[in-house]
Order: sequence, then C-alpha cells, then structure tokens
Amino acid sequence: MPVYDFKCSRCGNKFTVLVPMDEKGKVECPQCRGKEITQLFTGFGIGKGGGSSCDISGSTKRFGGG
Repeated sequence: MPVYDFKCSRCGNKFTVLVPMDEKGKVECPQCRGKEITQLFTGFGIGKGGGSSCDISGSTKRFGGG
C-alpha cells in the first residue's frame, strides 16, 4: 500500500497517510478534518534497502547514449 504526503489548504498541516491508491481522493486532514488537501511530491526508494545511496550529482562518470 502506498504512502502519500499531503498538505491541508485549510490549516496548513502536513501529514503522511498509508492508503490504497483508489481511496487517495477520500483522504482528509487529521487535524481539522478539511478535505481541501494537496498531494506533495516526495521521493521514494527502490531496492531491498541495505543503507547504500548514490549521489549522481557528485559522480565523475558521465551518462551518455550508448
């Protein structure tokens, strides 16, 4: 089940919800119960974990077409 970050337009509360994709439109603010919320863009992880990371901006390798 996906995790979504939202911000309430009514009270400004930022919150995270674990909800099925088909019920994302039914989410309301847990603080004021407002329904005027905006989904925030958040990062995501790929893989099995393990604590490794990749900093492409600091990489000396070039990515090209081929």
